[in-house]
Amino acid sequence: MARALGLAFTRVSGSNCQLSIPTTDTKFRPKATGARNESSTVSNFIICPTPMPDSGYGFQEVDFLLYSIDGTSHDVSCTAVNGVYTPSHAVTYSTKVVTVSGTDYSEIFWNGADFGGTAGGYFDVLSVTCLLAPQAAISYHSESYAH
Repeated sequence: MARALGLAFTRVSGSNCQLSIPTTDTKFRPKATGARNESSTVSNFIICPTPMPDSGYGFQEVDFLLYSIDGTSHDVSCTAVNGVYTPSHAVTYSTKVVTVSGTDYSEIFWNGADFGGTAGGYFDVLSVTCLLAPQAAISYHSESYAH
């Protein structure tokens, strides 16, 4: 008899995100409340690894929660990478743009439909890269998966 699959969640602080191209000349800061771009003029490319579920099924949804640190709205563009790259296997990308509210959290998420599958289907996002606007921050990201 097959075991029924349950749904599990992980939540990872935005502070695990890092600069895509490390430099000391930046205002990007990992903080207890997430990852913040404290610059008032320069966007930063950051990369956020996602913890791979050990269930063998992959994710059903990956969510990022973003917020403004200066109270104004900002556009943030993020690209999720689906699949495991090898010379014989291609990966797929899905880019989304969200306007981060100046007064509340904003969410950007991916599901299987963003990679050519179905909304409830499984996928393997290895990381999400964002162009984090000045004065924007990532609070956390969460992943749901079958177990």
